[in-house]
Amino acid sequence: MISFRPDGISTTRRPFASGQLLPACALAVLLGRLVVLVVPGALTTDPDSYQHVARELVTRGSFSVDGRATAYRPPLYPLLLAGIQACCDGFWRVGVGALHLMMGWATALCAGILAGRVNGLRAAVLAVLLAGLDPLLLHSSRLVMTETQSAFLAVLVVWFASRVANRPSGPAWLALGLLLGACALTRPTFLLWPFAAGCLALVFLMPRKGDKNFADQMASSSLDIGVSHGGTVVDQRRSWRALSATTLCQKLRPILWLGLGFVLAMFPWGLRNLFVFGKVIIGTTHGGYTFYLANNGEFYRFLQNPEGQLVWDAAEFNRRWQQTVATEAGWNELTADRLAYDRAWKTIREQPGMFLYSCAYRLFQLWRPVPHQLDPHEPLSVRLARWGVGVFYLTEYLFALIGLLLVINRARREKNASAWSLTVWGLGLAVTLSLVHTFYWSNIRMRAPLAPILAVWAAVGIEWCLQPGRRGDAK
Repeated sequence: MISFRPDGISTTRRPFASGQLLPACALAVLLGRLVVLVVPGALTTDPDSYQHVARELVTRGSFSVDGRATAYRPPLYPLLLAGIQACCDGFWRVGVGALHLMMGWATALCAGILAGRVNGLRAAVLAVLLAGLDPLLLHSSRLVMTETQSAFLAVLVVWFASRVANRPSGPAWLALGLLLGACALTRPTFLLWPFAAGCLALVFLMPRKGDKNFADQMASSSLDIGVSHGGTVVDQRRSWRALSATTLCQKLRPILWLGLGFVLAMFPWGLRNLFVFGKVIIGTTHGGYTFYLANNGEFYRFLQNPEGQLVWDAAEFNRRWQQTVATEAGWNELTADRLAYDRAWKTIREQPGMFLYSCAYRLFQLWRPVPHQLDPHEPLSVRLARWGVGVFYLTEYLFALIGLLLVINRARREKNASAWSLTVWGLGLAVTLSLVHTFYWSNIRMRAPLAPILAVWAAVGIEWCLQPGRRGDAK
C-alpha cells in the first residue's frame, strides 16, 4: 500500500537516499528560470496585444483596443497584467517577470507532486527538472503571452482533480469547475477539455466484466440492493440495473457541481459580451481568424511548396485581412469572425484534398520536436540549439509514452488518484489540443499547456526504466 508525506509524495520508493534532493532541484529550477528572465530582451514585445488591452483596462476602465470594445482575446491574462500595471506602473515588466517566475516554478512543483504520488521521490525529482527546464516553457516565459499561465493552470487542474477524485464533497468539485473555467478564460481551447476528459472516463474508468473492480461492485450491489429469499439473491439483472442507477447518481452529483463551477467562472465574461456585443460569447471573436489563417488559398499554395520556402510568411495575408476587416466588416469583430469562417469554409470546399493534407501538416506542427528553421543561413550555434531541443523532446516523447502506459495500467489496477487524474485529465488535454489544432492554426507553442503533463509521464517512464526489478508492475 502506498503511503504519502504531507506534501503528497509517496514514501514507498526513496531514490538516491537523499531527502534533500527534491528541494535542491526545485531551487535549481527557480534559479534557472530567473536567469532566463533577466537575459536582455525578455518581456519587451507584445505580439498578441495582451499588454495593450491591460493598459486600456487601467487607463480607460474597459476591455478594449484603441478605444474599441473587444472580445478578441480571452480576459484572464490581461486582467492579471492590468493588476500588475496598476500596482507597478513603470516597473510592470518586473511584476510580469515575477508572475511568470512564480507560475513557472509552481508548474514544476505541481508536476513533481503528481509524479511523486504515482511513482515515488525519484519520479518527483525528474518531473520537477523536466517541467521546470522545458525549453518551450522557458522560452515562453520571456513573452507577454499566455503559455506560462495556461501550463500552470493545466497542471493545477490535474493535481487538484487527483485530490478530489475520491471525494463526494460538492465544494471541492465546484472549485475544480472554477479552475477549469479559469483555464478557458486563459485559452478558449480549454473549453473542450472537460468533455474530452469525460469521454475518456467512460472508456478507461468504467468497470468491465472480468475486472476485479467489476466483481467487487457486483458483489456489493447484491448485498446492498438484491432482495433475498431463503438466502438466495433473486434476479441478478435487477441487481445490475440497480447498481447502474446507483452508480449513475453517485457519478452525476460531482459532475453537476463541476459544471456549476465552470458556469460560474464563465458567466461574467459571457454576460459582459452580451451587454457589449448583443451575443453571449464564452470564448473569443478570434476563432474565425485562426481558422481562416489555417485554411486559406495562400497557405495551401505554400504547402505545395513550389519555391522550397522554410516557413510561411503570413505578413501579406494579415495585411490584406486587416483591410478586409476595415472595409467589409467595419471593424466589427462579430462580422469579421463570421466572414473569416465563411472564407475558410469556401477554401475547404474548393480544395478538399489540400484541406486533408493541411490537417496532417498542422497536427505535425503541434507535435514536432525540432523548432522551425527560420533562417536558411542560420549560424551553427542556432542550428545546434534547435537540434538540441529536438533531442530533448524526442527523448521525452519516448519516455512519456512508456510512462503513460504505466499510468493507465496503474489507474486501472490501483486506487491511485493521481494515476486516474493523469489518465483522464492529462490524456484528455492531449486529445483536446490535438483535435483543435488539427483544424485551427497550429505551431509548437500551442502544446505548451501539455508540457508539464508530458514531463510527469516522462518522469514515470524514466523512473521505471531505471528500476529493472520493478518492471513487473507494468505487466
